[in-house]
Amino acid sequence: MTTTESILKQNPPGAGIPSRHSKKVMKGNIAAAEAVRLSRVSFVTAYPITPQTTIIEEIASMIARGDFDAISVNMESEHSVFAALMGASLVGERVFTATSGQGLLYAHEVLHAIAHMRLPIVACNVGRPSFPWNIWADQSDSISQRDTGWVQYYCESSQEVLDTVLQSYKLSEKLGLPVMVVLDAFYLSHTSENVYIPDQDLADTFLPARRITENQVDLNHPKAFGGLVDPSLYDTYNRQYWDAIHQVEDETIEMGHEFGELFGREYGAVEAVNIHSGTKRILVTMATITTTARQVIEHHPDVGLLKIRLFKPFPKKSVLDVLEMADEDCIIINIDRNFLGDHEGALMQEMKRALYGKPVKIFGIYAGLGGRDVPPETIERILKINFESPQTEEVHWIK
Repeated sequence: MTTTESILKQNPPGAGIPSRHSKKVMKGNIAAAEAVRLSRVSFVTAYPITPQTTIIEEIASMIARGDFDAISVNMESEHSVFAALMGASLVGERVFTATSGQGLLYAHEVLHAIAHMRLPIVACNVGRPSFPWNIWADQSDSISQRDTGWVQYYCESSQEVLDTVLQSYKLSEKLGLPVMVVLDAFYLSHTSENVYIPDQDLADTFLPARRITENQVDLNHPKAFGGLVDPSLYDTYNRQYWDAIHQVEDETIEMGHEFGELFGREYGAVEAVNIHSGTKRILVTMATITTTARQVIEHHPDVGLLKIRLFKPFPKKSVLDVLEMADEDCIIINIDRNFLGDHEGALMQEMKRALYGKPVKIFGIYAGLGGRDVPPETIERILKINFESPQTEEVHWIK
């Protein structure tokens, strides 16, 4: 009997709390903090910025209560937050921080350095606009950092936040790549829902202690670490990074399957709902808009849903595998909660790149920018658009 079968036998559907878990009602930010504790992080850097501040506040409270054995250091800026993580990671610590909006943008320089020094660092970003700025949900801050070299996961629920942080440490330490776990401001960060928290020994089974590698300070074998590389070596370093980033999609799927066997919740790079030969339209979503779309398509048997969980590197193979199940005449509708100063949203761009050369009908929608709510009525309005009309523009703005 597999672990999953054992869990299901002990906890059949509808039976309640999974084996070796406890259930609590909590906000997504608190779920992120719980995941950091379960991951046995030893060093946390902090700088407050709404709406992520309660993540680092909860971590500080757990440390003060003696529930979490770690060191938390308040820094003078987000730039210093990530720079300090570099040093701690180089000496073998498992590290964490959280940020949002301008805080993430301020750290831009250091994000590049972390990725190309191949440091296994995990950070949460609570997505909000940068400028014009506010403190509600938007993905322009994290997506503007997609070319810094960080892996990016986008979470739909508080449960997924907790589970993805655990998985991110495993992937990060295996491949030597930093990971950003993104959750929508307020829809996840400040609203409460049921979350199943695994026991510590179950988390330890999935995520063992950090393994020491040659890319760390070793007092017995001194070496220098720096960023200056001449042209003869620059290509070599980037090729090594290229080799690692090409493994992320497959590792995400394999790791998600392993997670499912232990915890009873399986994850992949993408998730397909109701996609088959009879599907006429497919909504492509990320993060919390996905939950609303799930509810709406229950009343539309010819509409499917493709949830993108792994955004960077974009999971091209998984997307193509899913779309193989649909007819060529199916219309693909990408919903972007970001505007980056281009004609198309980032999700639309990445989908077009993945589907280049394929005979597909693909359209983009801007919705939910700057935290504007996307209720079921908005999804219904999107489905009523006549994309077959010659007057239909390629990208639509939905309020």
